[in-house]
Amino acid sequence: MTAACEQHRPGPGARAAARLGGRVPMIDTTRLQLRGPRIYDFKAFSDIFCSDRAEAIGGPFARNEAWSVFSQYTAQWMLHGHGLWTVDAQTQPSAGFVLLGYEYDDPEAELAVYMTEEAESNGYAFEAAQAARAYAFDTLRWDSVVSYLDASNSRANALMLRLGAVRDMAAEITQGDGTQIWRHARGAA
Repeated sequence: MTAACEQHRPGPGARAAARLGGRVPMIDTTRLQLRGPRIYDFKAFSDIFCSDRAEAIGGPFARNEAWSVFSQYTAQWMLHGHGLWTVDAQTQPSAGFVLLGYEYDDPEAELAVYMTEEAESNGYAFEAAQAARAYAFDTLRWDSVVSYLDASNSRANALMLRLGAVRDMAAEITQGDGTQIWRHARGAA
């Protein structure tokens, strides 16, 4: 069953949401477009967050928990000027998501990538992460951004190495919960 909050409701509210969503910066890469999330993107988001694919990020989540995360990440555009993008591939809309944002307890903003199973092994995660990271450095003028990873997430660890991120052992000691913290520094990769 789809909850009422997940459903498109035509009318003035939907038009206002479309105008707000249109203000989220759009990024075009060679094969992808990063754009503001829309209500119908939640299905792909919940497919990721409510499945075993989310084990390395504390899941799988209940659908209402996934909705809370999706809403929080999307709202960060209004609160911080950065947040969740939907990743559209040339042949696959809602192929995944890339985030420049915060979990509530995060000491600094993170770069995170969440891809659908169908979109994996195409290099989309790398391309999306590069684009979001460039936005963080070039537009937001950040000097660094981190990615928080579970040590068991071998695909994400390989992605961090490919992106040229380095483990920040001092931050990991401060965090103290076993989370790997990969630092992306301006000009390092």
